[in-house]
Amino acid sequence: MAREEFGRRRAWPVVVALAAPAVAGVPVVWAWSLDRPVGSGSLWLCAAALAVGAAASVRPGRPRDRPDRRPGRRARGTGGAGGAAAVRAWAVLLPAAVWGTAFATAQAVDTVQVRVHEPRIAGAVVTHCRVTGQEPVEGGGLGARTYGCTYRWTVDGQEFSEERPVDKPYPDGAGTRVWLEDGGRRMVTGRPSSVAAPFWIVLALLGGVAAVPYAAVRLAGQVREADRWR
Repeated sequence: MAREEFGRRRAWPVVVALAAPAVAGVPVVWAWSLDRPVGSGSLWLCAAALAVGAAASVRPGRPRDRPDRRPGRRARGTGGAGGAAAVRAWAVLLPAAVWGTAFATAQAVDTVQVRVHEPRIAGAVVTHCRVTGQEPVEGGGLGARTYGCTYRWTVDGQEFSEERPVDKPYPDGAGTRVWLEDGGRRMVTGRPSSVAAPFWIVLALLGGVAAVPYAAVRLAGQVREADRWR
């Protein structure tokens, strides 16, 4: 019938349109997961993809067809508000699956790199320690203070700095040693454990092989159902 054929033709283009913002957001999630700055170009790309996806997923007019049920009898299926709610739910879960997979993949790649390549060690000076807040306690109160200090180090004549949380403030100008990555530009607080790499690799594989395809198939199915009974 015409309406079933229309739903089949529209389902996967809608999935692709809604997946476009998710794919465009992968570089942003990747950089955020590794505490790296996000370029303005990536943010503009996400905004453009979101606009394109929203426009492409708008439900167009559907070819008319004779009703396939008797008057007064409710159609079977997930029509009406329930069908629309299911489409919206899977439209949210699909980007979540894509971004979760991107996060796990970034962590897996970074963990393997840190474990395989011995990080560079350099001397650093700790300055500008300050109170950054207070830890929340049960019952709504505030507990112990939290602190942050700025670490400064030099690599090949170029100075770098980064603020990191600490358990207690250091005396201003105290010396310490830090692990570095990205050619000495970023500070590493500690090396990941031996089980971290397999953990993130498994999560990334599960996301790419199972979660993302499953969410895409379910979204396509819900679009077909919504178009069929609407």
